[in-house]
Amino acid sequence: MIYLYGSVPGWTVPCLGPMTTKVAYYLTLAGLPFEFKPTDLSQLDRDSPNGKVPFIDDEGTVLADSTQIIDHLRNRYGDTLGMGVTPREAATMLAFNRLIDEHLYWITVVQPRYCDDGDWHRYLCMIAGTENLSPEVQAFGDAWRARVLKGYVNAGWTRLSSEALYARVRADIDALSNHLGERQYFMGDRPRWIDASVLSILRHIIDAPFSFDTRDYGATKPNLVAYMKRMKDRFEI
Repeated sequence: MIYLYGSVPGWTVPCLGPMTTKVAYYLTLAGLPFEFKPTDLSQLDRDSPNGKVPFIDDEGTVLADSTQIIDHLRNRYGDTLGMGVTPREAATMLAFNRLIDEHLYWITVVQPRYCDDGDWHRYLCMIAGTENLSPEVQAFGDAWRARVLKGYVNAGWTRLSSEALYARVRADIDALSNHLGERQYFMGDRPRWIDASVLSILRHIIDAPFSFDTRDYGATKPNLVAYMKRMKDRFEI
C-alpha cells in the first residue's frame, strides 16, 4: 500500500496543499491504490525527508517532493500516463509542470493564503478544523506562516507590485487555456501525468474559497472550467 501524507482535506479537494493534491490525482489517474493520511505539521522536520508535504511511504520507501514522488511511481509501477509520448510532448509537459510548480503556485496559492491577514486566518482555521484557535495553534500557525513567507520573500516575489504579479499569472492562465483548447485532456485524447498537475492547480485556484484576482480570471475561461468538471465526472476527483 502507498501512504500519501499531507495536511488535511479541503473544499472537495483531497488536501489543502496543491502539491499533495497533485500526487493524489496522479495516483488516481494511474490506477494505483493509496491511502491519504493527514500528518502532524509540527513534526514535519522529523517525519518528512525534506520537511515538507507531500511525502509518501511506499512499502518502506519514504520520499518527499511531488516531482520526485511521481518520478518514483512512474519508474516503479510503469509509466502508464507517459507511454507513447513524443520528445516534443515530453518537453511541453515538463515546461508546463515547471510553470505550475515554480510560478503559479507562488502567486495563486502562497500569495493569497499567506500574505493577506484575513485569508491567512481563514486558511489556518481550515487546517485546524475549527474557528476557535487555541493560543498554541495560533502560535504554531504564525511560525508556519513565517516559514512559508520567508521562501516567498527569498524568491523575489515581494519585489513586484500586485499588478505585475497578476499580469504574469493571467498570462500563465492564458497559456494553460490556449494549450488545452478543445482537447479532452491537456495533451490530447488520453490522460497524461501532466493532467494531475494542471487539474490540481486549477482546483486550488478556481474552486478555492478565497477572494483573489486570479480565481476570478480563471473562472472566465470556459474550457478550463469544463475541463475541471470533465475530470471530476470521469475520475471522481
